[in-house]
Amino acid sequence: MNRTYYIQTLGCQMNYSDSERIDAVLQNMGLSKVDKMSEADLVIFNTCSVKQKAEDKVFGQMVNVDKLRKIKPHLIAGITGCMVRNTSTKESEERDKILKRSEHVDFVFRIEDLPQLPGIIMQLWPDIDMAETQEANLKNYFEINPVYTTKAQAFVPIGTGCDNFCTYCIVPYSRKREKSRPMNDIVKECEKLVDNGCLEITLLGQNVNSYGLSNLDKKTEEFKDVQTPFVHLLEKIDALKSRGLKRLRFTSNHPKDLSDELIDAMARLETLMPYLHLPVQSGNDDVLKKMNRNYTADWYRDMIKKIRLAVPGIAISTDIIVGFCGETEEQFMDTCRLFEDVQWDMCYLSQYSTRIGTFASQNMDDDITPEVKAERWRSLNELLKKYALKGHKVFEGKVVEALVEKCENGKCEGRSEHFKTVIFDSEKDLTGTLQKVQVELGREWQLEGKLIQ
Repeated sequence: MNRTYYIQTLGCQMNYSDSERIDAVLQNMGLSKVDKMSEADLVIFNTCSVKQKAEDKVFGQMVNVDKLRKIKPHLIAGITGCMVRNTSTKESEERDKILKRSEHVDFVFRIEDLPQLPGIIMQLWPDIDMAETQEANLKNYFEINPVYTTKAQAFVPIGTGCDNFCTYCIVPYSRKREKSRPMNDIVKECEKLVDNGCLEITLLGQNVNSYGLSNLDKKTEEFKDVQTPFVHLLEKIDALKSRGLKRLRFTSNHPKDLSDELIDAMARLETLMPYLHLPVQSGNDDVLKKMNRNYTADWYRDMIKKIRLAVPGIAISTDIIVGFCGETEEQFMDTCRLFEDVQWDMCYLSQYSTRIGTFASQNMDDDITPEVKAERWRSLNELLKKYALKGHKVFEGKVVEALVEKCENGKCEGRSEHFKTVIFDSEKDLTGTLQKVQVELGREWQLEGKLIQ
């Protein structure tokens, strides 16, 4: 019986990496992937729950699942990702709250429990043939070989969980405490990728800077005597340049754990790209304290200066939340001043919304009106457009190397070394290749140029 599946992925790069491992498990079971939910027999939502709105969106999708089930009575639907607390089905004694909230969800599983997914599906589809499943590949989440979306680029997770407990964030509760993946396992996965033609690897974690340094990590022999485990990992992967690796990136980073040793590595390792995403969230010390970010705005300024001194011309992006609990107009203006000082290449702006289950939701009032939040967002977005354009104008007349991610209708689009979107004309499909491009025009959100033949 040929059955199909559809995965809808919401959230960060970690979620997309998780979906690649889910693909591997389902295809190993003999299921075929489809691009439309309406064509699927199995629907899985891989979720983000950083914001309450993201979780509500998933439950809104259950209306579509219900409509499909009337056409396909055998259809089953599941949820994984940051929303899930307990792997369970409707028959489980301890059911996750999601199963209590929606009758249209048949099962949920924590992503680290992915090896249990075949058993769950067998319970719901007793007639499915599991003879082809390779049990040896399903013992550990990280040992599951992903079905990578592209050959030239890959996301490689280096750990799970988070120990920072920012007051607005649910991740430490949903992904649990921080635990690093064994270094040799990460390197082996990267070696296999590079040997298969991968040009760019992005290391993923809730906080890559603290790789190997969490309380759980310190209890293991592997990290006991390593002073800067993340730098050591980067050095090992950088060595793969001899086997064909061209680019190495990492995300996401917490400013408080960005060490001098890591900054030095960014300056000297050949494959590390001149781009860093360093979330600040606010430019006011009192707001940062409320957020439990454990640094000040001036400390962040000094860190940016240190990074730019070590890596001249580096592109830096950030995250900012506007309208956090109790944020005054003057406190918001501190964020604007920080923006003027740092002049980020890119900023991912969001308006604060209460996330049920966080410290902020239980102890702080979401007292900034939607109108004020929207106005503050617009103000910062104007600064972003100003400095994004300024940063892109610097590249006019220069040659950048773009790793092409897609080509459609005679236009190719890729990413430069500085993580800039690069667009150029080409009659050939150059997807998955590195191409030299002469930049002719810098716009707010992209670089436009001419392919150098």
